[in-house]
Amino acid sequence: MRRWLKVIFILGVFVILCLFSLAALTVWDTARNSSKVREEIARLKREGEPTSWQEIAPPVPKQLDGTPLYRKAFAQLEEAQRKFDPKVWQTYNPKVLQAARPALQTLRKALEFQHMRLVDPKQIEANPLNTKFPQFDHFREFAKLLQAEAAQRKRRGDIKGAVESCLTILKLCRRIGDEPLLLAFRVQRTIFFMGVRGLWEEVLADADASRGTYLAALSEVRAWNIDRDFIRALKAERAISILTLKSFPRAWITVVAELSVLKVYRQIIAIAQEGAPYDRKEVEQIETEIERKPLIPSPSRVFILMLTPSPTGIFEAATQTHALQRVTMTALALRLYRKENGRYPENLQQLVPKYLPSVPVDPYDGKPIRYRRLQKGFKVWSVGGNRKDDGGVKVRDWLRKGDLVLESKI
Repeated sequence: MRRWLKVIFILGVFVILCLFSLAALTVWDTARNSSKVREEIARLKREGEPTSWQEIAPPVPKQLDGTPLYRKAFAQLEEAQRKFDPKVWQTYNPKVLQAARPALQTLRKALEFQHMRLVDPKQIEANPLNTKFPQFDHFREFAKLLQAEAAQRKRRGDIKGAVESCLTILKLCRRIGDEPLLLAFRVQRTIFFMGVRGLWEEVLADADASRGTYLAALSEVRAWNIDRDFIRALKAERAISILTLKSFPRAWITVVAELSVLKVYRQIIAIAQEGAPYDRKEVEQIETEIERKPLIPSPSRVFILMLTPSPTGIFEAATQTHALQRVTMTALALRLYRKENGRYPENLQQLVPKYLPSVPVDPYDGKPIRYRRLQKGFKVWSVGGNRKDDGGVKVRDWLRKGDLVLESKI
């Protein structure tokens, strides 16, 4: 009996020593990782990188802030929508456009201002995990109305006015970038797709315009600095992650998570800064590391998955946007060349440097954008999401299955 008591005593002492050692090791590791986190944040500050929402989106002078006009436009839009059954509203018929005209006029005035501040900074500080961009539905509705307005103007023979409606959509896309969230970047992408689709597919594909109109369209399409807004959005998400983790007690789990999250953002921001075409292998490697399940489940992994975006998803979205921008720029430059020379060029190099600074590179494969003159018109294309040149065969789902093609019928 005494022997068993002695064994139990020794085992108890051993367990206590193990637990004490584990606690000491945890405290030491937490202190070590906390030091690394502080060093990383100090490095970001030294390099002028934002680590708080105030640094990402500082207050702007009233004379540069269009926020009151955006809010007025939202209210006018909602008032117009209440006058119609939802099914009737979605037809965007002339009566709907007439009712929405005051809202569209206010929106155009708002777009003349350089800045907007629709995201509430107090909400971000209070609950950074629940950061929202609630104006998406309003912006999408404005884009649909402007598309319908463009179609209406084209039917009346007003090509210049139709193009202006589409360029208003593209200008809205750029203004949304003043709210640098990854969600806002996705909204920008949606609005940009709608604007370009209206501009080319619904207006210019089978209609000619003046030289001045082509110049204005080319300038607006080229004006969106996609990588700048993409990088700012990633930096904003990093700042929100820092703010989120600060709201939790400083324990080993949160410190390890913060160090891992900062590492992921450092890696993906570095890739974004290189510009498109992005390093696809590096992106996939980061994704694999994030998704790799450890042998021993780690609670910190929950924070990592919650606070970091899918690298392949965000870079694919940015690549799609670059492809559409570059193909559209090329198509507009070709029209401008024809306007001034009476014919389309033999190859895209003839557009350089007067119409384009260089031949645009396909962000999917790093090769020049493809171009083919037709008996009447032309085709210009990117290889699309499957990264395979299908010879300019137009498909609806170019994001995954085939080429992104813009075709001119004149």
